[in-house]
Amino acid sequence: MHRISLTLVFVLVASCIIVPCQYAFAGGGENMDGVRLEVGPKERKDMSLTVYNSNIGLVRDTRIIQFTRGLNLVELSGLAANMDPTSISFASLTDPNAIRTVEHNFDYGVVSRQTLLEKYVGEEIWLIADGVRMSARLISVDGQGRLIVDINGNIILDPPGSIELPPLPGGFITRPTLVWHAKADWTRGHEVEIAYLTTGLNWSADYVCILDDGDESCALTGWVTLDNKSGVTYQDAHLKLIAGNIHRLASTEPARGAAKVMMVSESLLDAEMAFEEKAGFEYHTYALSGQTTVANNQLKQIRLLQAPHVPSKKLYFLERPTSRYVYESTLYPGQSEIMNTKTILELENREQSGLGVPLPAGRVRVYKTSSDGSMDFIGEDAISHTPKDETVRLYVGDAFDVVGERIVTDFKIVEKTREEAYCIKVRNRKDEDIEVAVVERFYGDWTVSSPMPYEKVDANTVMFEVSVPQNSEVEILFRVHTKSK
Repeated sequence: MHRISLTLVFVLVASCIIVPCQYAFAGGGENMDGVRLEVGPKERKDMSLTVYNSNIGLVRDTRIIQFTRGLNLVELSGLAANMDPTSISFASLTDPNAIRTVEHNFDYGVVSRQTLLEKYVGEEIWLIADGVRMSARLISVDGQGRLIVDINGNIILDPPGSIELPPLPGGFITRPTLVWHAKADWTRGHEVEIAYLTTGLNWSADYVCILDDGDESCALTGWVTLDNKSGVTYQDAHLKLIAGNIHRLASTEPARGAAKVMMVSESLLDAEMAFEEKAGFEYHTYALSGQTTVANNQLKQIRLLQAPHVPSKKLYFLERPTSRYVYESTLYPGQSEIMNTKTILELENREQSGLGVPLPAGRVRVYKTSSDGSMDFIGEDAISHTPKDETVRLYVGDAFDVVGERIVTDFKIVEKTREEAYCIKVRNRKDEDIEVAVVERFYGDWTVSSPMPYEKVDANTVMFEVSVPQNSEVEILFRVHTKSK
């Protein structure tokens, strides 16, 4: 063999072409006597998918498997790449006592350029350039797939060019595969359910709220947004969603790859499919009538609910952006600050309001229609899991024409008592009368005195509710006494 020249090394093509090899037995290459069965998605009879809103899903995959009496090495493909192998269960629905599990292995380290080349370290390979095929011994390969080879005693670092390899060694797989070692009492077909948990499945609720021109009613539509990054497509699956906060232990399992997300919306032709809600344990279940396909690397939306006429109420809340603590010492008479007024949209989740169903946690986007038929986006907020007959409040933004000013009118400390006096001015620049709730928070052993009526909401909060006529101003005066220990 002649020595390779430096010029030839630079002329070699930079691409790496690996000669394709035949699929090898999955399961780590163990020498076990038994019948090998390849069971893929074609043997699937049924698929059920339960998705939780905590990045986890329960898969129940039913397949028809023809067992032979004795040991069977069943290679199951078409499973989620992100499955938790410790959560797998097998059960024969035909005859549970006729099949006994010996062991199972989940091989998700599929063949790749890196793993393949590592298998040939110390072995003979061939480099190909300009039609010339040259023998070389592979010395090492790094994490980026760069090679060090020995050609006739010369060490070549990262030689460019095409690579030809001998036949594929045993123990390599071309797709994530579960190898199930099972003993069968008789030769017969079984309907087998494979159940497991997988990460990469998640769902959330997205709501669209369209407010009418008078702010007195809204059309509320809820959508389920299903995100599948589990590494497999669930074809014609029975879909069930679980709303609730389930307890899970922290996982130390490393991520096995990222998925690229695309957006796919459910066709309106499937409008006859709907979610049926019912309680289950301490959670709520939403089961989809019919079947649907959840593709890998897909965001899928399916309509959850629709309420065309939900009564709504617009509220204004004026509160200080930061809470005041008892040890605050920067107050002085005449000090003032401007406060924004929050605009809150209130909905009653009651049957008489057109709802009255458990609302899963999610994001609500609010739009407003005008008399001319146009529509504007006016804000968004998130809701937590909301049972029926509860109130939903959405903070959609700050009111432009409602201004609050908080003025310190007096401040002094006498022995162990702190005394503060305030004047809060609420200015309404709108051409309509409004109601404003003014919220104040205190800490410590405090009492409030005011000529205005107020409600003590909790141990730290009081609320004044005032009517503010159009284009006018209302003042709230109060005094706070706080005892220190």
